[in-house]
Amino acid sequence: MNGLSQWARSHKPQAAAIAAAIVVAIVVAIAVASGAFATSEQQPEQQESRTVDVALSVTADHGWDENSTPAIAHIEGNDVDFYHAVTPDAEGNKGTSTVELAEGDYTVSFVSPVNSDGSAFDIYDTGAPVDITVDADAKTAPAVNCPMAQIPADKVTDDMLADIVNKTKDAIKKGDETLKGDAGTGILDKLDGNVAKNPNASDKTKQEATDADKDVDVNDKPAQTTPSTKNDNNAKTDGNAGSQPSSNGSSNSGNSGSSSSKPSQSSQPSKPAHTHTWVNHTATRNVWVSNWVDVPDYGTQQVVVGNKYIFSYDGYATTDINDAKAHARALIMQGVPENYRTEAVYETQTVQTGSHKEDHGTWQTESYVDYVYCSSCGARQ
Repeated sequence: MNGLSQWARSHKPQAAAIAAAIVVAIVVAIAVASGAFATSEQQPEQQESRTVDVALSVTADHGWDENSTPAIAHIEGNDVDFYHAVTPDAEGNKGTSTVELAEGDYTVSFVSPVNSDGSAFDIYDTGAPVDITVDADAKTAPAVNCPMAQIPADKVTDDMLADIVNKTKDAIKKGDETLKGDAGTGILDKLDGNVAKNPNASDKTKQEATDADKDVDVNDKPAQTTPSTKNDNNAKTDGNAGSQPSSNGSSNSGNSGSSSSKPSQSSQPSKPAHTHTWVNHTATRNVWVSNWVDVPDYGTQQVVVGNKYIFSYDGYATTDINDAKAHARALIMQGVPENYRTEAVYETQTVQTGSHKEDHGTWQTESYVDYVYCSSCGARQ
């Protein structure tokens, strides 16, 4: 710079000014190339993903209680894949929990519990996997309902139990905090004991349930339940755009930065429209089940039950034919007449006179569909 000052004093003021401008331009160019003049607009704004509490509601018709393993929700979508346990409340046969999900589309399915008597549940005939859309701007948060129908222990096959054991181990591996630590240990202990109670469980399946705690680490880090931030890659892209030569200087860098925020702005209207997932809601009622049978009709009648033998000579009477024959011989030996007459002996009896139809049915409880609702938004049909 001392040389520049000496040169300026030895030349005209105009020439000095031109030289100074050239130096400033070189400095500015170097600064632009190094990103020193990058404006805040060039850096993508860190946008926090919006989340919504999604309710998971599980109901069983019978048998689900504190001694059962939980119903385990499997939540997939929006760059996450994790499991969440739903335990029954104090009264049993129903349980509710919530998971915090970022905006996006998800599929939710469930793993059947195993009860303390070795029974399990039929989930997919009653509570099939559902697709939900999480939208923070929606008036109603999505809810997932999973009704379960109990399968008696003697109807639960070994294959079914083996599948539940494997899925429960997967759930512990990829579970959130409801499946880790003491909670995960308790679930595996119940799984071991309850599977052993099933009469159809093979030795192999029982051993798989017993060794489940050796195959998974309940103290592992809980699974990620919200998508990871991807703005780092965007920042690198924008930085490169800012360093590219441009006759427009920093104004183009600013445009590049602002264009990077457009996808997040345009993504809102591009979300797919909500699709209803219709589920049957069932209720119970008492119905008369007919059973028509033939019922006999009875009445009283005079029925001939025998004969009476009356002898003319002495009026002797008997209903026993052998006795009558013996008396006749005795009269003959006496030289007197042995002839007799017979009379029918009647008795009043109750006899069937016909029949009629009667309904011997019973009152029984049946399930029926009283309405259909959307498992995501609650709308009814």
